Amino acid sequence: MRFLPLALLLVAGAFAALTPQDQRLLGLDHGAFMQGAAALALGLWMLMTVGRRPGRARASAVVGGAVTWAALLAGLIGLYSYRAEFADFAERVIAELNPGEPQIGAGGEVIISRRLSGEFVVAAKINGAGASLLFDTGASSVVLTADDARRAGINPVGLDYAVEVSTANGSAAAAEVRLQSVTIGTITQKNVRALVAKPGALSQSLLGMTFLEKLKSYGVERGKLVLKGA
Repeated sequence: MRFLPLALLLVAGAFAALTPQDQRLLGLDHGAFMQGAAALALGLWMLMTVGRRPGRARASAVVGGAVTWAALLAGLIGLYSYRAEFADFAERVIAELNPGEPQIGAGGEVIISRRLSGEFVVAAKINGAGASLLFDTGASSVVLTADDARRAGINPVGLDYAVEVSTANGSAAAAEVRLQSVTIGTITQKNVRALVAKPGALSQSLLGMTFLEKLKSYGVERGKLVLKGA
C-alpha cells in the first residue's frame, strides 16, 4: 500500500497522455504536467525506499530504482507520442463491446466509432424497431435482412424479390419496400425507399444510399463515421 501514491501518479501521467492536446491539467500543459508527476513520483520513491536502506543496499536500490524509473518514463513518453493511436484503439475496443452505438457531437452530428474489423456498424431504429446496419456506400439502397424486416413489421413472405441489389460484398435478390422511418441517433428520415433481401441472401442489413443521400453530409473523420442531418 505504501507505493499506492506512486501508482496514482503514474496513472495521472497516463491520463495526461490521452487527454486532448489543448486541455490543461491543473493549469499546466501536457508536458509540464507529466514532468511534474514524474518528478514528484521519483521524489516519493526516494523518500520511501532509499532513505530506509543502509550502505550497500542503498546503492543497489538507487541503481535498480533508476533503471525502473527510466523504463517507466520511457513507457510514458511512448504512450504520449502515440496517444492518438492508443486512444483510437481504446475507442475501437469499446465499439466492439458496444457496436455502433451512436454518440452526439456538439453540433448535433451523429458519430459512430469504427469496429476492430475496420467497419462501421450503426445502431438504428427501423419503424421503431432496433436493427444494426453496416455502413455501405456501395449499396444503392438501405437493405434489410428478412429478420430485420420482420422485426420492423414487414412480412418477408410473399414479397416480389425481383430486384438485384449491388453491395460491397456482391449482389443479392431483394424486394422493394417503403420504410415509415429510419432513425440513427438524432437523425430521423421518413418514407425511406428500401429493399428487403431474400431470406438467407444477406447476413447483415446495410445502410445504403437512399438514407445517406438525404443527409447534409456524411464521411469518415479521424477514424469515425460522422453523419449530419439535413
